Amino acid sequence: MANIILAQPHGFCFGITRAIKLAQDTAKKYSNKPIYFFGELVHNQHVVDWLENNLNIKTVYLIDDIPHNSVVIIRAHGVAPEIYQQAKDRQLIIIDASCPLVLKSHQTVRQLVKQNKDIILLCNKIDHDETVGIVGEAPKSITPVTLTQIFDYQIKDPKNTIVLTQTTLSTTETQKAFDFLKNKYPQLTILPHICQATTERQQAIIKLAKKHHFVIIVGAPTSANSNSLRSVAESAGAISYIVDNVSELNPEWFTNQENIVISSGASTPQDILDEVIQKIAEITRR
Repeated sequence: MANIILAQPHGFCFGITRAIKLAQDTAKKYSNKPIYFFGELVHNQHVVDWLENNLNIKTVYLIDDIPHNSVVIIRAHGVAPEIYQQAKDRQLIIIDASCPLVLKSHQTVRQLVKQNKDIILLCNKIDHDETVGIVGEAPKSITPVTLTQIFDYQIKDPKNTIVLTQTTLSTTETQKAFDFLKNKYPQLTILPHICQATTERQQAIIKLAKKHHFVIIVGAPTSANSNSLRSVAESAGAISYIVDNVSELNPEWFTNQENIVISSGASTPQDILDEVIQKIAEITRR
């Protein structure tokens, strides 16, 4: 049987744990009212399904789909100010499950706008929930640019431009972008906002990937932090795969693999991770 090495830390981060607890507490407190998630509370369908089924909370993507005087829980990735206003206009009870570190990015944007700064938000995807929410703070002042696009992006006024980051980016790829930008635009100001949980999980994977060269990440395909874990593992020289659940494992991956490093995304439930570990143990025992 192969040696399975579980990276530490892994799995639920502070923001995800907080969001799930808020949902559970809200379901108890407002048991006599209809409750809705605005957007997926977290980017993991297993968690979303469990919350919807066990707490009787429905996920919607438009505030207009929520009846007046209902309860709305704001997703962990945050939303634009207009969403809060729409919720207030419908007299909704607002429970904000936005990660405090994402809200810190929103606050930073508001401060920079007051200083008339041009803002670039480095992100994984332009349409990622966190990106959409932050850009919504000041659409005329902030431009979302992906990590791949930034190398071709022309900054017109670097002296007055601030670069922020999505909280869950690959630290490896982001550093490459920073090095490039600092070299090309010495007057540019960079304010990294990659959160501590993301950084710690990636550092653990990088260290193990360099040593063992084979990594499995358990996480949803829509999870930015899970995809970043895979990205940094590959950057560290490892063969790396991401699976949402046990059914996506391919036995051929594990042929002649003596050491298998495993980690999970910040919104991946422990039971899903445990099932994957058990299945890999079975595959490599044959």
